[in-house]
Amino acid sequence: MQASKALVRRAFSAAAAPCRPAAAARRTLCVTASQAKAAEGDFVTVHYTGTLDDGSVFDSSRQDGRAPLEFQIGAGRGFDKAVTGLAVGETRKVRLTPEEGYGERDPEAVITVPADRAPKGLSEGDRVGLSNGMQAVVSKVDPSGDVTIDLNPELAGKHLTFDVELMSLIQAAGAQTIVFGAGCFWGPQLLFDRVPGVISTEVGYSQGKVPNPSYEDVCSGTTGHTEVVKVVYDPDAVTFGQLLDTFWAKHDPTSKDRQGADSGTQYRAGIYTTTEEQAQEAARYIEAKRAAMPGLKIYTELEPLKEYSAAEPYHQNYLAKGGRFGQPQSPAKGCNDPIRCYG
Repeated sequence: MQASKALVRRAFSAAAAPCRPAAAARRTLCVTASQAKAAEGDFVTVHYTGTLDDGSVFDSSRQDGRAPLEFQIGAGRGFDKAVTGLAVGETRKVRLTPEEGYGERDPEAVITVPADRAPKGLSEGDRVGLSNGMQAVVSKVDPSGDVTIDLNPELAGKHLTFDVELMSLIQAAGAQTIVFGAGCFWGPQLLFDRVPGVISTEVGYSQGKVPNPSYEDVCSGTTGHTEVVKVVYDPDAVTFGQLLDTFWAKHDPTSKDRQGADSGTQYRAGIYTTTEEQAQEAARYIEAKRAAMPGLKIYTELEPLKEYSAAEPYHQNYLAKGGRFGQPQSPAKGCNDPIRCYG
């Protein structure tokens, strides 16, 4: 998403803070042995090494004991063409254009913030977290105190070559999807990433009145959307009931239009189902919780999923990538480390 200069300046002046470069997130997923070929809609994990045209390595999942990258084919990644048609254990080399990778550089994403609105002590190369969740790099600090920040991805405008190996494959027909609203979506995404049997997560907006809202639209409270995390899971590895338990422990069902310090209709809690079986089980679950909480009103919604759209890229895996303060939190399966809401 291309943010307006005014929006970025407001976010920068409100809460920018120097951040260390985020360490790569570590994620695990059960390897599913199969001779099937990867196709659109399937969930895969891949090991990869990425190089630039000069031969330098800019990233590799095989470094530092990192887990394979996991994603769904057809969800918009340039990796799609690298893995489509592969069987588990097969490899392929592909070269992606900027359009297939991080896009061309956008000159409008380079913004100068006046000295009276910029935090003190910044240096060129510092990473800063903005109050709306976006990340930027300080590209220039003027003697006058003005600070220029660059919101372009570091690899924007570059051709990228990837050597990939398909490590696991779960065909789309074997996975199920459930969507939860539990306040600010950063924490719930990390929480569900850690659950064994969860294949993938994505933060987004749902239950609103208009398609494809922006973060700012949702925060205005006028679209009717709530912040949610979409959870894709393997029902043979984790039950829907276990996911309901995880969700219930994460939120306060007695709070109306708020969770913790975050208030507004966009922070209301809900279970948004994709099958009738989920709806029936969730209804029984809520009734059991209501019976165990006499005298208290439960505000957690239960509705079929509608008007879902993914949130902006900078919100995805926000805490695993370092959050506002550049301190990555582990999404590893089974991790029980406390979750820091903003990083």
